[in-house]
Amino acid sequence: MASAEEVDISNTSAGSRGEYRRYLRNNQAVPRNTRRRWLQGMRTESGAIPCSNDRNHRTGTRIAADDEDSSSDSETNVGQVQGMENRPANQQWDAPGLSDDEMGDDMDEDDATTDDQGDGDNFAEIQGMITSDAGKAPLYPNSLLDHGQLLLLVIAFVLKHHLTGTCLEDLLQLLNCIVPGSIMLSKYLFHKNFESCQSQIQKHYYCNHCSEYIGFEYDIAECPACNIPFDDTDNHVSFFLYTPIEPQLKTILEQNNASMNFPNHHHDDITDIHEGLKYKQLFSNLSEDDLSITWNCDGVPLFKSSKTSIWPIQVMINELPKEQRARNVILCGVWVGDTKPTVHVYFKPFVDGMKHLACNGIQWEDENGAHVSRVFCAVCSCDAVARCIMQNFHQFNGSFGCSICLHEGEMVERGDGHTRVYPVRGVSEQRTANNTVRHASEACVANAVVKGVKGPSIFSLLPKFNIIDGFVPDYMHCVILGVVRQFSRLWFDSRYHCKDFYIGNSIDNVSHLMQSLKPPMEMARLPRSLSERKFWKASEWRNFLFYSPIILIGILPDAFMRHWWLLVFAIANLSSSNISTAMLNKSRAALLKFVIKAESLYGLEHLSYNVHQLTHLTQYVGNWGPLWATSAFPFENNNQVLKRLYHGTNGIANQIMKNNLIWNQLNSIYDYLFVPCSEEIQSFYHHLSRHSSRIVQNAFSVSHDCIGLGQPQLRFLSDNEKAALISIFDNTWLHSEVNSFARFMLKKKLIHSHEYSNNTKHNDAIISLSSGMYVAVGSLLFINVSNSKVPVIIGTELRLRNFSIYDTDVRSNVAVAFRKVSFANLVAFKPSHFESKCLMITSERGAHYVIEWPGNDLTS
Repeated sequence: MASAEEVDISNTSAGSRGEYRRYLRNNQAVPRNTRRRWLQGMRTESGAIPCSNDRNHRTGTRIAADDEDSSSDSETNVGQVQGMENRPANQQWDAPGLSDDEMGDDMDEDDATTDDQGDGDNFAEIQGMITSDAGKAPLYPNSLLDHGQLLLLVIAFVLKHHLTGTCLEDLLQLLNCIVPGSIMLSKYLFHKNFESCQSQIQKHYYCNHCSEYIGFEYDIAECPACNIPFDDTDNHVSFFLYTPIEPQLKTILEQNNASMNFPNHHHDDITDIHEGLKYKQLFSNLSEDDLSITWNCDGVPLFKSSKTSIWPIQVMINELPKEQRARNVILCGVWVGDTKPTVHVYFKPFVDGMKHLACNGIQWEDENGAHVSRVFCAVCSCDAVARCIMQNFHQFNGSFGCSICLHEGEMVERGDGHTRVYPVRGVSEQRTANNTVRHASEACVANAVVKGVKGPSIFSLLPKFNIIDGFVPDYMHCVILGVVRQFSRLWFDSRYHCKDFYIGNSIDNVSHLMQSLKPPMEMARLPRSLSERKFWKASEWRNFLFYSPIILIGILPDAFMRHWWLLVFAIANLSSSNISTAMLNKSRAALLKFVIKAESLYGLEHLSYNVHQLTHLTQYVGNWGPLWATSAFPFENNNQVLKRLYHGTNGIANQIMKNNLIWNQLNSIYDYLFVPCSEEIQSFYHHLSRHSSRIVQNAFSVSHDCIGLGQPQLRFLSDNEKAALISIFDNTWLHSEVNSFARFMLKKKLIHSHEYSNNTKHNDAIISLSSGMYVAVGSLLFINVSNSKVPVIIGTELRLRNFSIYDTDVRSNVAVAFRKVSFANLVAFKPSHFESKCLMITSERGAHYVIEWPGNDLTS
């Protein structure tokens, strides 16, 4: 009996898998698990499936590991020959450098391709495999699934649940035990089906000493920039990964062609990015097929125990419908390291690719024929730290740290140190692309920072991109995580207990009022206690901004309360789905007054850079549309998805890049596999897909915009309900017996009534109507009228009460978004009158207020 350490596999040919060749080269003993996986792969490729009831085949490798005579040379050679026949003659058979802790990566980063294979059909290899005769063969006679469909379901299952490599191997073994031969047993062979994804990934090298870009290859003797000689240790060279944007764009365009939202400049009001002034200027001399993108790059920490971060380059197509943009974020590049990337190195492939797309365009087809779309960079949305790095400016805590204007800032004392503040002192000169180029040239000549500009930026090379106007102040970082969090710290932090604005003694009372809220389902995160505010996410701070004015009535002193109303008023306006010129002007005045008054109310030391950026917000809303249209929320959400696409610490960038490509291409091959197919299997696949939505059972469709949920309740109308229904049906004779739904969908929004008692955490019954009325929904009724069933919604009217906070400088009621209400009589209305869902807030004094919830963010 030979131990695993004594086994000799020296008869393995030179084409054997890479992770085993190193034991042959170095004459090392082969570890037991490595030998087990190698023999398992050989047995699988030779057609042996370790699913027999025979005890010796229960694991597929037990005999081979314990008895060297059980695996003959002839059996091993058969597996090798079959493996060699399935690959090109010039391709080495390299197994993945995948540990048992890793997921879904069949190649080490050193195996990433350096060839640009982005042109052409990225998925032809996979589609060819799954639509082949073998892929279309049923798993067994009369099976609902074929082999190709099972493969797609398994990879979707693996990615959705973030399975490790070991778990994947066990799953493959389990499936083969249930249906022998249903799927490949080897993890290596399983991932080999998705090699076309690996071929799209490019590896770009740069010098570790001078951080200069080297290129695809580094088989050179020395760095061309610093002349440092390279050796075989690879300690002088690092790399990042990049995937061309063109094939990913093509896939998205061909999948969403029916819903593309090409520019329409006929609106006077601002409803999306397309009505922004700078967007209109960008497309003033472009064709209707041309496209624009918003991109983002920011650091994402990977581990709690180290400084390692990823810096993904992500892209979003502005011409996609609002609800589709966040679902189609493109990952272009991944940089992994303990330090921030060198911008002119990391973004070189991205800039080169965008210059090519702006000049030559991208060819794609839809049901209307062939298109050629040029693609331009319109907006970069990121936080202030990343923005100054990409613009090559001073950071905001340095002189002339504002990336929008030439405000120098002032250094003042705060606590035990100093900080730079930006008080309003007249009108500051605006930065422009021209004066920025001039300052960059002067900085290069003087070898010093000029007006906050360190030197030229690589993004100045992007066609039609403005280095100043194109970098927007992202409201997620500036307002939500910046100003809102800053002022809440002033109110509740005990270090300010002697200040007039301090309300920390009421923190329990405020937390109780917050946690008593029952928000609509669109408000994904329920309010948490203020004692946990250091753990709050950006969406929680955003929610706090909109309900805080009512919660703080009677708690925050009046002067500070009226000051806070200015910010809430302006952000509610600028986050609206329909922004008029008057709203822009009033928001500008409100934000300017908020910044000016903050100095006298809170102190000069609290006029931070985030507070200063408020004076520029309306300018960028006028340029690029509502705040949500250019926010970083979609990119930050996708960052959390990317963090779940790797396991272990080896080949992180390659795991993220490849698994993201696999995710994105699954839907592109769905039609090849699941049409036709049973509804059960299609439903299960959609459940596993990347952007799965909840499948509604027992849905009763009335119309496209009105769907009853669950089983209807047969009941009789009350006298009050009959009186309310007369307003709709006049004196038409009504049946007293009706079908009633406690839950239903209106314009794709979930509504539930007070009768629906199962939902205790959310209140989805408060809505507004197109007439301006507010209603607490009772139920959806199907009433028999003239031998037909007519849908009607019945509920309690929320009668408006007098409530106004008028600001003379803004010349507006700054509480206009909030309505004070009281419960009144029953009313009835048709489903088509539904406008939006609302949040009901109860103040400390017991008064009820409603606000139309601003669910306009791309992630909502």
